[in-house]
Amino acid sequence: MFLEEGLFWRGPVVWWNPVDGARHAFSPEAKPKPEQERVTLCGQAVVLIDPSELDWLMPTCDTCMDRAKQWSQQRQDSIEERRRDQRRRQGWF
Repeated sequence: MFLEEGLFWRGPVVWWNPVDGARHAFSPEAKPKPEQERVTLCGQAVVLIDPSELDWLMPTCDTCMDRAKQWSQQRQDSIEERRRDQRRRQGWF
């Protein structure tokens, strides 16, 4: 699936799931599933639940949000670096 300028969808930066009283972020390798044991980006080991609509109204973990923003920025920086390298190889600057 193409998005813009020939980029492909690379999947989520992180997955979010409410558990233990807050919405926590998880690494993107595997989608969170109920009863999985996972470690949040803030370092908590948790067992995931099948969240209800009400569970999604829990507050967001500040540490997970900060780390998710860092991961997003790292991904964006990587994409920009690849674009610069491609422009250099093609002689655009």
